[in-house]
Amino acid sequence: IWVYILDPKVGIINGLLRAIGLRGWAKQWIGGTVLSPYSIAIIYFWQQLGYLVTIFIAGLKMIPEEVLEAAQIDGATGWQRVRYVVIPMMRSTISTVAVLIITGIFKIFEIVQQTTGGGPNHLSETLVTYSYSMTFTSSDYGYGMSIASVTFLISLALTGLYFIFSRKSE
Repeated sequence: IWVYILDPKVGIINGLLRAIGLRGWAKQWIGGTVLSPYSIAIIYFWQQLGYLVTIFIAGLKMIPEEVLEAAQIDGATGWQRVRYVVIPMMRSTISTVAVLIITGIFKIFEIVQQTTGGGPNHLSETLVTYSYSMTFTSSDYGYGMSIASVTFLISLALTGLYFIFSRKSE
């Protein structure tokens, strides 16, 4: 669907821009040298948004109403309730979402493969798509698997660093 929306020639966005007389705003959203990585980031954000919002809503529902009521009775403003009650009580939910985002950005594969194929000139390629390309397109199995292993280790290290720094701030 995103290819049909962002395609430079027949995409919905460029079609709408041309239809309302804004031909100069029609861009090469995917497959170009400037906007491809940003388009992939927007697609990934849209893909993950519902899942992450659902996790946040579940975390918000776990906060007891009595605690929020007590803060209101004590004279806390809306912002103070969010800052001093809601955010601290959602720390584990925020940590879960952060880990999902950190590990998720290292797993972006299908979006790149379906929209740009890693092009142009490897501009929108990720470690995972590069690993796939080396392993299955170039038949360089050792190199491709070593890239996959390094990707895993980077993801593991960043997740570990996040937990170390988030524990220190508590």
